[in-house]
Amino acid sequence: MDLGKLQYFEKVESKPQKDFLNAQNNCILCGGVLELQHVRVEAKAEIKEEAHCHHCDLRTRTKTYSLQ
Repeated sequence: MDLGKLQYFEKVESKPQKDFLNAQNNCILCGGVLELQHVRVEAKAEIKEEAHCHHCDLRTRTKTYSLQ
């Protein structure tokens, strides 16, 4: 993935920043770009995030964020 093509509100110049973005956006097994899915759960006032690699069918992370 070419991090130079990504647009962020802050400059990503240091190697640790680039490594972090690569780890968050790419599959740890094949390096493919992760697909992020966000689902709002009204009853619990939450948003569930799931990162999935469609190349190797790996779910790399699942996070839940409270809206309260």
